[in-house]
Amino acid sequence: MAHSAMHFGIGLAAGAASGLPFLKAALKEDASRNAAIWLAMSYVLGAAAVFPSLLGLMGVPESVTSAWFMNIFLFHPIIDRVKTGGKLIGETLVVSCFLLQYLMMLILLRRIRKGSPDRL
Repeated sequence: MAHSAMHFGIGLAAGAASGLPFLKAALKEDASRNAAIWLAMSYVLGAAAVFPSLLGLMGVPESVTSAWFMNIFLFHPIIDRVKTGGKLIGETLVVSCFLLQYLMMLILLRRIRKGSPDRL
């Protein structure tokens, strides 16, 4: 069974990758709205990837949380069968995604401030 940090990291990475069109649009126009959509997609997919683990913590039987229909949550049961553990991988993914998001916010802030006539 894979660690929850690994599932969350996979979800964050998938959300960040799937939101790249919004990030590209944020670099050109309406930075705050598109960046917010990109960040929201990352965290929503991260939460979705961990959802079956949360159900297990709430007492839902493993026969349900590892059933085939739980693959809708970013292939949670398949990842559990393929990889056991993965705490270090998960932590690395999560920290990498956090750093990428922070760096992109700094780039967007710099771009916005550069175009603003009332810079401090």
